Amino acid sequence: MEIRRALPQDIRELLHCLKMRSKYAVLLVFVISLVIIEKENNFISRVSDKLKQSPQALAEANSTEVSPAPDKNGSLASLQELDAAFSQLRSHLYNITLQLAGDGDPGPRRHVLLMATTRTGSSFVGEFFNQQGSIFYLFEPLWHVEKTVTFLPGGASAVGSALVYRDVLKQLLLCDLYILENFISPVPEGHLTPFLFRRGSSHSLCEEPVCTPSTKKVFEKYYCKNRRCGPLNITLAAEACRRKQHVALKTVRIRQLEFLQPLVEDPRLDLRIIQLVRDPRA
Repeated sequence: MEIRRALPQDIRELLHCLKMRSKYAVLLVFVISLVIIEKENNFISRVSDKLKQSPQALAEANSTEVSPAPDKNGSLASLQELDAAFSQLRSHLYNITLQLAGDGDPGPRRHVLLMATTRTGSSFVGEFFNQQGSIFYLFEPLWHVEKTVTFLPGGASAVGSALVYRDVLKQLLLCDLYILENFISPVPEGHLTPFLFRRGSSHSLCEEPVCTPSTKKVFEKYYCKNRRCGPLNITLAAEACRRKQHVALKTVRIRQLEFLQPLVEDPRLDLRIIQLVRDPRA
């Protein structure tokens, strides 16, 4: 019986001890809260004092301009050099397009060949010519030639391919687009084809009168993006080429520059060659 009476007494003492500890814990939390509130008040007071400064003091503080200093790896300087180089390229290409446009004077017919390798930004640069209404622009017309020549039995040598590329380029610059019918697969019927590579990348092939009414139940692998057009009529495209003041072609498939000399010397062509090279440091 004594043990049973002692147990409740111990429990009451334990509960009393816990209550006392709870009171001390609440008191401690209250003190800490006061300290935190005091610090926040001091911080707010300092901020308020700065905001209440006179406009003259703020103007004096802001009058000292601090120029951004480049970091250790010179990233700011690199960005400035890149921006300057791009501005120079844009200005140079703009001057070329002005020369081609002739400042309103029709002038002589000029031909432009934009040469590059893949992944050099040639498509972007080609848009400088594609956006000009007086220029007939073709995007990678040698794509069909490469697919046909490389899959011939036994393949073709580098020299043979270069000669084929040169002859095709000459005919295209002279607006003889029928030369491509020998390389387009399947072979065009009646000078109509829905398989000209990246037709939509050449505005001249997607505007009237080259853009004919669309035809139902005709699969078009390469089509105009901004409007619905029927299969490409190569005859209409050749006529549109002859009506334009200048011709520009973009290709990434020319490797031997010496084979282009006959094109430069051809009296029918006023050929300008632009070779685009990408800075490898990127």
